[in-house]
Amino acid sequence: MPLPGARLAAALAALVLAGSACQSGGAADDDAGLPDPVVNAEVATPVDYVAMGDSFSAGPFIGTMRSDPSGCARSKDNYPAFLADWLDVASYTDVTCSAATTADLYDRMTMFDGNVTRPQLDAVSEETDLVTLGIGGNDFGIYDSLIRCQRGTAAQCPVAQLRTDAGKVAGRVRQAVRRIRDAAPGAEVLVVGYPDILPTEGTCPAVGVPAEVLGPVAEVAGLLNDALQRGATAGGGKYVDLEAASEGHDVCAGGRAWVNGPRLRVGVAAPFHPTITGMRAVAVEVFRHVTGEDPAEVGEYAEPDPDVVVLNEG
Repeated sequence: MPLPGARLAAALAALVLAGSACQSGGAADDDAGLPDPVVNAEVATPVDYVAMGDSFSAGPFIGTMRSDPSGCARSKDNYPAFLADWLDVASYTDVTCSAATTADLYDRMTMFDGNVTRPQLDAVSEETDLVTLGIGGNDFGIYDSLIRCQRGTAAQCPVAQLRTDAGKVAGRVRQAVRRIRDAAPGAEVLVVGYPDILPTEGTCPAVGVPAEVLGPVAEVAGLLNDALQRGATAGGGKYVDLEAASEGHDVCAGGRAWVNGPRLRVGVAAPFHPTITGMRAVAVEVFRHVTGEDPAEVGEYAEPDPDVVVLNEG
């Protein structure tokens, strides 16, 4: 799920501006559930790669935050960084930004620190070969509504409205993919779905609410991913499904979890967001879609060549 604006705005403004440079550590860094590395695929030509999306692509509070711009809470160890590393790209432009909606792909976005960043689509050009897009959960306030559902009771959760809103995301993603393809006619566009954050069955102390309350939340999360898949296909892109890969790695999975719990942990992850372990796992799934194989090495941290990293002016 994308980063809820109201809940973490103050934390992001204070901590991101302070230039968090913590390295992820402890149990959250374990390679929980990652596949055994196989043989690296040879990419025929150097790839110019652009990453777009919200906080589930940006990776707020994972390790070291990028400062271009600081207000996006964009980690140097998010899944786009791992992907750029393993693909040995010719250029790597990351414009993911926490709390982004599909509207922020085309318009200037006011970030958590009050500064403004350019439309994400500006990073795409005719030279772009690969685009990953992880977006949609912040549209219509879907994620903020799901957080309220989790805190309340099943009767208080506006499931009917959330179902409708989740379905509307398909059209917005279709438009986004088409506009990306217009800007980069030769690019492969991958819409990256959201992994399982909460258990699809049962509950646990990390969640803190009964299973019957989580039922509607899991349902809407599934509908949102369905909408992303429809939008990706209708727009001429491809969809990277993370639900199957992340099954059994939700917040209740203990040492196998790919996501942080309800507490903000600077250097590890934002609440209910992927840790560096989750980001590596997502990168593996995306890499498979691009190359048809697994990466040769799954390192602890992302290490794209500094010479290929394109810095954003903000």
